[in-house]
Amino acid sequence: MKRLAYIIGLMAIVAGCNLDKFPSDSISAESMSDPNNASVVTDGTYAMFKSILMYDGMVYSANSYVRHYFQMAEFRGDNISLCAHTTDPLNEAIIYRDVSTLGNTGYYWWIAYKIMFSCNAMIGAIPEGQDAVSDHILGENYFMRGVVMLHLLQLYSMPYSNGPDNLGVVIRTSTDCSETHRSTVAQCYKQAEDDLVKAAALMKGGTRRGNNGYASYEAAMGMLSRVYLYEEKYEDCINTVNELLGSSDGSDKLDPDYQHLFEFSKDSKEVLWDIVMIPSDWTDQKGSMGSMFYSYSTDGGIGAPGGGGWGEIYYSQPLLDLFGRYPQDKRFLTMAEPYLPEPGKTMVYWPEVDPDSNFGVNVVDENPTVNAAGEPTACKDSDGNSYTITKKIVNTYPEYYITKGGKEIKIGFREKCYLNKTYPTIYMKKFARMEGGDNVLNCPIMIRWAEVILNRAEAYAHRGETANALKDVKVIRDRAGLTGDAEMKESNMAERGYSDILDLVLDERRMELCFEGFRPLDLFRNKKVVDRRYGGSHPWEVINYDDKRIPYQIPYGEVSVSGIPQNER
Repeated sequence: MKRLAYIIGLMAIVAGCNLDKFPSDSISAESMSDPNNASVVTDGTYAMFKSILMYDGMVYSANSYVRHYFQMAEFRGDNISLCAHTTDPLNEAIIYRDVSTLGNTGYYWWIAYKIMFSCNAMIGAIPEGQDAVSDHILGENYFMRGVVMLHLLQLYSMPYSNGPDNLGVVIRTSTDCSETHRSTVAQCYKQAEDDLVKAAALMKGGTRRGNNGYASYEAAMGMLSRVYLYEEKYEDCINTVNELLGSSDGSDKLDPDYQHLFEFSKDSKEVLWDIVMIPSDWTDQKGSMGSMFYSYSTDGGIGAPGGGGWGEIYYSQPLLDLFGRYPQDKRFLTMAEPYLPEPGKTMVYWPEVDPDSNFGVNVVDENPTVNAAGEPTACKDSDGNSYTITKKIVNTYPEYYITKGGKEIKIGFREKCYLNKTYPTIYMKKFARMEGGDNVLNCPIMIRWAEVILNRAEAYAHRGETANALKDVKVIRDRAGLTGDAEMKESNMAERGYSDILDLVLDERRMELCFEGFRPLDLFRNKKVVDRRYGGSHPWEVINYDDKRIPYQIPYGEVSVSGIPQNER
């Protein structure tokens, strides 16, 4: 009973910052000397990454840290295409029109600092140096605090490369919430870095407490390599990964089966840390991580009415084009699923700007003329006008064009499948089919070895070490089945369109890590643009790396109460 009372008291602490209302014995170094108590409360902190908690007086089935993080992080980029306007608040994320009163951004900010508060309570209570088990649990709390800080920076601040003195977010390292101000981006990154260094030191030599849902020394070091990369500390990034891998090239760290990696992520050897889910964590599957990317029906047919998931977010055309260079790429073959495909039939399409919405809407011909090789040779637009299709070899890859109104237009060409509002319905399964099931559930991966290897590859690229960067890229491409003629080498980079090794690495990151929350920041922190001139329910525009719309608006509730400055627009 005493342990139960302790836990109930500590949960009261986690609920907020009104310290004078907490039980006097709710948390202390003495109670934390028992690793059982420390582990139970730390497990509760892990759970907050996935839990759907009451916020603003209501419980919303789509409100969770992990769902909002992945969507907010990914939907600003050029990997996704939304088929039509959606009533989900994520719509404003996609079109760069978020406001301070959105439910998803408000919940995310709130739960992020709630997790941070819980970590601070534990960090302040667990005695350091007591024993290896307690130190490991303490390290896990430093790890979670560092991760949350890094995520907040990613979503609510400009990239480090845009200016380390720009406004970051609020640093909280204790349960005292009385002082609230926005530190600089550099100060916030330093806090995340310090936390992960501390976490790694505390967990080194220890043992992960369970499956991949628990942090470890390797997870902390892997996340630290990400921080160093974002801080442009390239030598530190390389040294961190070298220390992790030793003499290995990293190939032994990868799951040989890309599909298994995502369907069984909580047990995959490649995963350094994920958010372990069970079906009961999502009472409404349409509010789950995978619901916007995938749909299935209870009678076994994907996408049928009444099925789980909305299935409204698809692969963008530029991403399809990139994967299309190598049809044997396992990352696309195992993760992409066309909805209602029609084998043997071909479709072509190209975007035209709708003058009313300024969105790119696809013109589609579902019955183009094709040659004996299955390549399109002629097509028609919606008015019945005919066009000759010209094949070109661009950077060794085939591309197809029509000429309309004196302008050459690149067309999309693929096996015919269902069209949702004129957009090819290509489902993405990284967040679906958990444990091989027919569902829209999975255990979202927060960091894995492939990213760590690519972090080093990018650091090498920034240092001009092309040969070393290509060695890391080869490890990733080999697992994807891109060997032999598909290998990237210094001798074939230029003919394949790469004058800069950094662009090659960024394309590899795009394919390997697509939909995992990296793409917009990968572009902006490298001072590149997000080009969204393709079909989808978003403005036809190019977003520059210094666009003031990049950071999300800080929630109105935070700004109005604490008075911290809002992000400019």
